[in-house]
Amino acid sequence: MRILTRRDTGLLTQWTFGRSIYQDETVAFVNATGISDATTINAINALVIALKGYGIWTKMKAVYPFVGGTATTNKFNLVNAADSNSAFRLNFVGGWSFSSNGALPNGVNSYANTFLSPATALSLNSSHFSYYSRTNSNAAEVEMGDNVNLLMEIRTVGISYFRVNSNTLLTFSDTDSRAFYLLNRSASNLSNAWKNGVSQVSSANASSLLSPANIFLAALNSLGTPSAFSTKQCAFASIGDGLSLTEAANLYTAVQAFNTSLSRNV
Repeated sequence: MRILTRRDTGLLTQWTFGRSIYQDETVAFVNATGISDATTINAINALVIALKGYGIWTKMKAVYPFVGGTATTNKFNLVNAADSNSAFRLNFVGGWSFSSNGALPNGVNSYANTFLSPATALSLNSSHFSYYSRTNSNAAEVEMGDNVNLLMEIRTVGISYFRVNSNTLLTFSDTDSRAFYLLNRSASNLSNAWKNGVSQVSSANASSLLSPANIFLAALNSLGTPSAFSTKQCAFASIGDGLSLTEAANLYTAVQAFNTSLSRNV
């Protein structure tokens, strides 16, 4: 097996017996980030293949793998690796630290703007948000959210709080926030919150409206002002359409395999 980088065209391809085995999305992401580590590239490629195999890929608006160890490599959206707001690449603000384990906010002034507004990118009755936390903390902090009409939030503080396109909170007792969290709405009268591939709470609460505000990572977007800053290191995040019960469980399987291949799973 050889890995060939065609510097004259900017194309990276991997060949086995003369045939490319990288997904197009992997090639675009590697070219955008400049990542050259084979383990990381193969992990990204396996993630794309898994999400496609589970029928989840087409539901994704943004996938943030947080690889490469720099702000530049961490900012890109795997679904669309263009360096633009419309492609939902991240803008990191405040004191972040980046390493092979992901992106670590300082809990004081750091957040990331996804430039993704549910009102323009998502559907009222079909939305999901996920955050892979490598940090255990019971502080009052928000991992993802916006505070316009209190419609979207993942908040883990010993008791974890979730809401999606609704003012109604879902809660469950949560003693360790090192986990993969998923907030999901798959119908007008069905939302659920997941931890590590297991549904923790489900509700028939009705959807109300989509927030016009951009989703922030590691903070709550309060009418454009960040608040409730998180200290939880992130090793994956996603935003997209709602998932079925099987798809929600399969997303955890794919993400956990991805982080395990990078030796940073929790």
